[in-house]
Order: sequence, then C-alpha cells, then structure tokens
Amino acid sequence: MSRIIRTLAITTLCMISGTTFAQSSTGTITLSALRTGWNSDSFALVPVGAIINPANCSTPDGYVSAAPAPGYQTFLSTALTAFALDTSVAVTVHNTACISGRPVLIGINLMH
Repeated sequence: MSRIIRTLAITTLCMISGTTFAQSSTGTITLSALRTGWNSDSFALVPVGAIINPANCSTPDGYVSAAPAPGYQTFLSTALTAFALDTSVAVTVHNTACISGRPVLIGINLMH
C-alpha cells in the first residue's frame, strides 16, 4: 500500500512541476507594434526590447496568438487596449511551443 501512495505522490509532483515550468514571463515591457494577419486569424505583440524565446523558435520577432487558441479573443482585446493606451504589459510565453516559428503568447497582463 505504501508503494502505491509513494508512486502516486511522485507522479503528482512530476505533473505539478511540469505545469509550473511550462511558461516564461517577459516581466514588464512596452509594446512597439501589434502585427495582424499573415492571411490568418492571428496577431503578434512586438516589444520595444529583446524578445524571450524559451522554445528556441526560428523567427523570434514577436509573441504570437492564433485562433482558435484558448484565450485568443481575451489576449487580442487586452493587447489592443494596452497598445491604444500606451500601457506596459507583462507577457507569458509558452516554453516549448512556436506558431509560424514565433514564440507563443499564453497570457498578457496590463501593468499600471
């Protein structure tokens, strides 16, 4: 019985740690541009400074989201608001995924 409990505990810890490290954050950044299109329902946030690229994507020139990804509409609305108000943001990027060779946006926070 204790072996089963130990196995379950180790499995749970592995699952939690895998989830914890599935993303990276940019810290607070300023946006220099929003790109849309490429003949698809997608957009990219382009920061003023360096772009983090934890997945080693081939074209790290912005953080991309594309429909129908979960959160896409929320990310787009938040990005448009931040850009229109010239407000800083903190972006969360997937550690292992790329879209069209670019780092994948999985979260965006408006900063004040």
